[in-house]
Amino acid sequence: MAKSGSKAQTDLMWQATSVVTTLVAGMVADSVVAAGWRLVTGRPAPQEEDQLLDHKLAEVVAFAVLSGAVLALTRQLTLRQAAKWYSGRSRGPVTGARALEA
Repeated sequence: MAKSGSKAQTDLMWQATSVVTTLVAGMVADSVVAAGWRLVTGRPAPQEEDQLLDHKLAEVVAFAVLSGAVLALTRQLTLRQAAKWYSGRSRGPVTGARALEA
């Protein structure tokens, strides 16, 4: 019974860690894309609804593709780092085994 509670606690801690990591990744990706967009185009990123009509359709599509790709990449990289960190301090979130030292 104690083993089950420990696994549930570990799962809950990993879920909390992954949620925080995903939120931080989203904020970082949003800031990077917005800054990069302004640097390249000289205009603010088309994020607000009232700004969408100020941009050409191709710009809006390009921004959506770019921001989606950066968000997905940032999320995956930060989750991988969080899993490495989390596995180093406890049982691994996926396998339940301790991570091997590289």
